[in-house]
Amino acid sequence: MKKILGFGILTLCGLTLVACSGNDDTTKKSSADSSTSQKKEASTYFKDDTLKIDMATVKILSTEVLPADSTLYREKPQLALTYEVTNDSKEPLSASTVWIACMELTQEGENTINRLNVGMTPQDERFAEYTEHQSDDIKPGGTVKAIISYDLDDTETPVMLKATQGMAGKELGEKKIELK
Repeated sequence: MKKILGFGILTLCGLTLVACSGNDDTTKKSSADSSTSQKKEASTYFKDDTLKIDMATVKILSTEVLPADSTLYREKPQLALTYEVTNDSKEPLSASTVWIACMELTQEGENTINRLNVGMTPQDERFAEYTEHQSDDIKPGGTVKAIISYDLDDTETPVMLKATQGMAGKELGEKKIELK
């Protein structure tokens, strides 16, 4: 139940992030505005494990497959990703909200491409520095480390991570994550 409530809150926060970062280029009227828009688009990217969007910078620090372990509340194997988020906006935001709004993970099944579900946050002691502040608001200019995990049905097939400028935003790039 806690997992469902947490995911619902993250989804709501993600939608808020998208609403805050939306750009309506159709209202641009002058060439100066158009030039500013082009500069803004050039400043958003995903490369070398770093996502840069208007509001934040996300750097993937590591990926790791965690085995199922009922003592740690992990019913399935999980792909854990540690990352850090720097708030580049003028308003507070949370690391988990930025991640959920901008990152989508998929894995090929036998006949389908499956969207991976966010799993229970890893409870392993070694991840304490990542779980400590991941739901806290990050002040403008501040940086926080965080962790997120995704449930895996298959620990052999690579996972594709797709990065976008918010939930319905422009696709900025992809990364293939090998699980072995």
